[in-house]
Amino acid sequence: MRFATPKVGSSSARLASTCFDAYLHGMTRQTYLIHTFTMAADFDEDRIRLNTVDPAGQYQALYLTRRLADRFIPLLAQRAEKAVAGPIPSELVLDIEQEKLRMERDSNPQAPVETVPDARPWLCKTIHMGDREEGGVQLTFTDDVLIDAYLILDEQSLRATLDVFLISYRALEWGEQAFPEWVTARGSALVVERGTLN
Repeated sequence: MRFATPKVGSSSARLASTCFDAYLHGMTRQTYLIHTFTMAADFDEDRIRLNTVDPAGQYQALYLTRRLADRFIPLLAQRAEKAVAGPIPSELVLDIEQEKLRMERDSNPQAPVETVPDARPWLCKTIHMGDREEGGVQLTFTDDVLIDAYLILDEQSLRATLDVFLISYRALEWGEQAFPEWVTARGSALVVERGTLN
């Protein structure tokens, strides 16, 4: 398992279509655009599970191991910190923004992406991250063989993603060493017992 960060402006930061198959060396490689996802703590597998849906309503589920998530989360947090660089300390700005985000999420809950019986989870082995010219970041979750799943996040969604990772970590009792203090500080990211989060 590895985490790769392409250079800013690389071709991987552009996305032309929602879902298509590319033929490489006689193999079909599926690409998939994640429109929304629900993160769940899978206690049986001891992994994080993303139940996802694309804009056309097709479902996929993927697993993230702790080892990969531990390497990915600090880089995602660094990207969030870079976005608020300025005269005010970024930790203070991000701490306040994270609390506002949690209050907004609590007051406007969204329906979770439901698991569908035939959505067999696949194991994500690599995550690529690149800045987009339009702003925000593009994450590419891949099994390194057949599937590339793209997720585009603006700055607020990026911080919200860190928050739901924290909730999943707490539910799985994995520890919080991968997270910066501005994510964990106030402890208001609730643990959901065997539940799912958006």
